[in-house]
Amino acid sequence: MQTKTITGRGVVGGKTEGQAVVSMVPLCFRTEYDPATGEVIGLRHPLRGQNLRNKVLIMPSTKGSCGNSMSFSTGCKEGNGPAALVCMRREPLAVLSCVVNGMEGNPFELVDTGDYVQVDADSGVVTVWKSAAPPHPDRAG
Repeated sequence: MQTKTITGRGVVGGKTEGQAVVSMVPLCFRTEYDPATGEVIGLRHPLRGQNLRNKVLIMPSTKGSCGNSMSFSTGCKEGNGPAALVCMRREPLAVLSCVVNGMEGNPFELVDTGDYVQVDADSGVVTVWKSAAPPHPDRAG
């Protein structure tokens, strides 16, 4: 199993892991995400129909307004939010919700939807296993 590591800057401390969902298109949590279900509902968003619950969402940044953090937070409180949000760019809207951003490597070249990802925001490290299965049986994501 191939393993890759990307470093960045953790914004909110903590560690988590789960299956990756990768989008080259930013997501507006306020208008393109349903916090009650965890599903991407944006009519034109490439992730439409995907459920983000307990996934590691990797994208360039968020888009939209400060309402993003409210919808993101509501989804997490309802148990329907992503396990982690990893963004390429540092921007204020993403920082309100983000765990890791300002990546030194390009996650779009290293991570595919379905890969297993571990996020350590305390050290700003994202580890990727090129497999849909967790790397260890005791890591059930």
